[in-house]
Amino acid sequence: MCVAWHERAGLPTGVSVIPIARNPAPVLALAARTAHEVSDGQFVLGVGSGSVTERPIAAVRGYIDEIRKTAKDVPIYVGALGPQMLGLAGRHADGAALNWCTPAQVAWSRERVGPRAKLVEYIRMCVDDDVAAARLALAKQILAYALLVRPSGARGYRAHFERMGFAPHLDQLEAKRAAGASEDDLARAVPDEMLSALGYAGPAAGAAAAFMTLSAGLDVAIVRVLAARPGDVEGVRATMRAALSG
Repeated sequence: MCVAWHERAGLPTGVSVIPIARNPAPVLALAARTAHEVSDGQFVLGVGSGSVTERPIAAVRGYIDEIRKTAKDVPIYVGALGPQMLGLAGRHADGAALNWCTPAQVAWSRERVGPRAKLVEYIRMCVDDDVAAARLALAKQILAYALLVRPSGARGYRAHFERMGFAPHLDQLEAKRAAGASEDDLARAVPDEMLSALGYAGPAAGAAAAFMTLSAGLDVAIVRVLAARPGDVEGVRATMRAALSG
């Protein structure tokens, strides 16, 4: 798919982020090397600890070493949220793939990655004149991460959102969930300040300015298109047009 995208669009391509536990390093390395060669060196590989809870830093570092035995020229980005994984990305990889970061958190991440490695992140955008529907779509995406409960008890994303100052909001949302609130009710309860700090939901007129604000400090900002309703192709097109206008 990445190669087909590059051939059709002529743009750099890549994947972000592949969990290391699901993909043997030698197999992924061969696929990454092939994609890198076919795309004239325009392919980037993103890897992350995923469900690994035992010594994840060492596991990701070892995985990168294995990849580079076969795909030494492929740029590798590490999915990183916390200070230790960000440090690994800066020392041992070519960049860090961030997720759900406020501009202030991007700056915090840069301090821990250092100047050499690049920072890349998805910016979620839902462009629709029905602001309530757009807001609901963005809020559901945020909550899928912020309220995620892993069987292992790992607090990766919860800790990440807490670092950005959202702990009081999450506590309130978790209390609502425990009391039986529906998914839609929880999404409607996400405060506007949290939504606007993490993505954009609203009409096309405000999208470009929001994208510029949210992408501050990033080397590469990728628009992650959200649709306000299932099958809303026009909403996807509107988001792409709005992003291009910026």
